[in-house]
Amino acid sequence: MSQFEYQPATHVLHHLKQVSLVAVVGPTAVGKTSLINAALARESSLHLLLSHLSRESRPGERDGVDAHFDDRKAMEQTMTAGGYVQVAPSVFGDLYATGPQDYQTSGAMICPIISQAMPVFRALPFKVVRSIFIVPPDYKTWQHRIQEHGFTPEQLKRRFTEAIHSLIYGLEDEETHIVINDSLDIATEDLITLALGRPMPPRLQADQSRARMIIQDLLDKLRAIV
Repeated sequence: MSQFEYQPATHVLHHLKQVSLVAVVGPTAVGKTSLINAALARESSLHLLLSHLSRESRPGERDGVDAHFDDRKAMEQTMTAGGYVQVAPSVFGDLYATGPQDYQTSGAMICPIISQAMPVFRALPFKVVRSIFIVPPDYKTWQHRIQEHGFTPEQLKRRFTEAIHSLIYGLEDEETHIVINDSLDIATEDLITLALGRPMPPRLQADQSRARMIIQDLLDKLRAIV
């Protein structure tokens, strides 16, 4: 079964009508996880949506805390039964899915989502879906953060290819608001503001235009090397 053909069961869809979802989108190494964790520490009405992943946990990752690390065959069986809410496109070779039991109906669920999966989430009957795109302050800072991850050349190639799709999404998607991840404190407050649907202060409103200029610059430079 293709992830793009996946259909959740009726009882799964019914549960989502009570759920507000905040999708944090952006290319690799822009700080999505750090910002989400900082926002969760400050705002009690935000809840982390854990994904089910068909890979082993990495150093420092905890099963049931950072994600559910499941057997691929078991995940495929759950897919066949329609037991997941969605199954993300397999951009990096692993299965990524979310289960209805992980979606709380109070507050808002927040999680990182790849841009290619956004049409799937928007097609589901959530009460609210908010899309927030994260960008670094500039290309040099972004490349430095990428180097810190220690990707292999093959991993880097796949992530740069996905990053192009992601940046195009951030540039063109009219329903998405953007956070510039320069200062962690400021970016965290901006993320909380957008996640909860609060009015944007003037600085954050002005950042929307500046952020799209940053995205265009990242996209131009990335296309020149991929």
